Amino acid sequence: MSGVTRDRPTQDSAGHGGGRAPQDGSASPGLGRHVIEPAVFAALARARGGAAGVRLLRAGQLSKRMLMVRALLRSADGRAEAGAAEAVYRGLVELSRSDRALWRRVMLHPYLDEGLARAITALDLGEPADLRRLERLTSHPGPEPWHRLRAECDGQFLELRLADRGPFRDVHGHALAPPLTAGQTRRWEETLRAAWEILVRRHPWHAEALASCLTTLVPLLPDPDGTVVSSAARRAFGAVAASLPEDPALLALALVHEFLHVQLGALLDLLPLHGPRTDARYHAPWRPDPRPAGALLQGTYAHLGVTDFWRAELAAGTGGARARREYHTWRGHTDAAAGTLLESGELLPAGERFVRELRTAVRREPVLPGRLRGRADLVADLRRLGLRDGDTVLVHAALHAVGPVSGGVRTVVDALLEVLGPAGTLVTYTQTPDNSDPSRWHLTRGYTVPEENWDQERARMPAFDPHTTRSFGVGVLPEAVRLRPGALRSAHPQSSFAALGAQAAYVTSDHALDCHLGEDSPLARLEKLGARVLLLGVGYAACTAFHLAEYRIPGRPRRTYSCVVAAPPPHGRRWHEYRDVALDSGPFAELGAAYEGTGAVRRGRIGSADCRLLDLGAAVDHAVRWLTRGPEVRT
Repeated sequence: MSGVTRDRPTQDSAGHGGGRAPQDGSASPGLGRHVIEPAVFAALARARGGAAGVRLLRAGQLSKRMLMVRALLRSADGRAEAGAAEAVYRGLVELSRSDRALWRRVMLHPYLDEGLARAITALDLGEPADLRRLERLTSHPGPEPWHRLRAECDGQFLELRLADRGPFRDVHGHALAPPLTAGQTRRWEETLRAAWEILVRRHPWHAEALASCLTTLVPLLPDPDGTVVSSAARRAFGAVAASLPEDPALLALALVHEFLHVQLGALLDLLPLHGPRTDARYHAPWRPDPRPAGALLQGTYAHLGVTDFWRAELAAGTGGARARREYHTWRGHTDAAAGTLLESGELLPAGERFVRELRTAVRREPVLPGRLRGRADLVADLRRLGLRDGDTVLVHAALHAVGPVSGGVRTVVDALLEVLGPAGTLVTYTQTPDNSDPSRWHLTRGYTVPEENWDQERARMPAFDPHTTRSFGVGVLPEAVRLRPGALRSAHPQSSFAALGAQAAYVTSDHALDCHLGEDSPLARLEKLGARVLLLGVGYAACTAFHLAEYRIPGRPRRTYSCVVAAPPPHGRRWHEYRDVALDSGPFAELGAAYEGTGAVRRGRIGSADCRLLDLGAAVDHAVRWLTRGPEVRT
């Protein structure tokens, strides 16, 4: 899409553009074409990019940093630093061949970008550059002498390195805290755990993205007057810095605010949103000094996160007068700044789209203040919608649409199981389309890798394990069901289902390896059980049951799929290819609307989420007829 989908080599700060990747491939395993699909672009602009958005941006960072390593090699050519630069480059080449996971960890070290940029700039200015730190990091990687913090809430984890020492942290622009004592480290961990609980239970969309991106927290000193401070740096992807607040909610807010700075910086590395810097300056409602357009864009996006945070706190009824005051203040400031950007004339077409999406998000009306929804509230809503004791139900969900829930996703699962009772069965779709050939990762993972690296990727991909492999791209509910004691999961390496309850074994058994969602899949078994489908805050595009209809239409196109499966020792894994229906969910939104028009769908709300409940078998029968007629007849 023009202005949104863009294939563009990233550049480092010294102006070095990308060239052709080395033909051996291993020296530049991160390079590739990065395509930002319109839906992902819009979600990022609304601060709802989630883990999928982070994956795209992380892939861009890998490409950018490898280009910077090559730029370092060129800048050092003929200089005294040439040997050290060559050692950095060769160290990464060898690491990419011997240990891909460690290579990624080194390449995504939060301060590698800043270290490379400083070295390249010094060399290009004819100044000496000390490359010893970069050489140690890339040639002899080992664990940093940093404390490890781990927070868990409702089965969701945040693991951070507490970076209280080490080079390049001064990029955050505030006074760094001295090395922490054991007592200070415990205080950080306690506050982080409390902040993580706030994020998971009241801001789940931000919690998902934070857990996917952040790796490092740098402790700062507060301002001399005691004001807490926080910071993100354009060249520190995955890191945020903050002083320790007394209130965990303020740490949660700082993580959201600074993460959005990190996210926008990584997006700008892939896609320009504004033109070159000019002398023009614009009013930022949160600062006394006028700002250039790029800085105003950064601040506006980060304050979308602040507005969003206080909106959710206001809805949860947990922030009182402070939440109401902060929400209205930051909503007004951020909306005004977005208007200034749109009137500046400095945004590129993609930037205009981005800021319009941002402004729409900041203008979202808050849910009316009230207490957190609990299990009893959800049970009542589910029963009102029509879910019954003894039902077997396939649930597709976007839990952020429900609003704040006490206990988060765990409470949602508890409520579903209470309504279904001992004779009922709860089923979720735990797909793993990322277990696919690297040639299709632009479709299944959202990013590409160069063709010369496909063999390396194929050799390193782990086999699907129904007990341990995480689902991909379906939200937090399927993972919560999969990890629940007693849950069972079907064995398909790309299209599995997890189930809890009386019929779980029947639903998940004998899922044929060459059948995604057809007659030898859990969908057909659900149909035989008279199962129902609950679309909880999602539309018909997510209705997996419609795929069963594709198998019942003669002449549907088929294609070859490939994935990694377990194999007997000594190999432990092998690539498996099979032919199956070429699945296409493109028409499902229109198909679902047509089915709903027959009056066969029950609609209602669970919390704040717009929901639909339908009988799986009847919906599939309708889908067969609708898909068979063809588009010209449907209209």
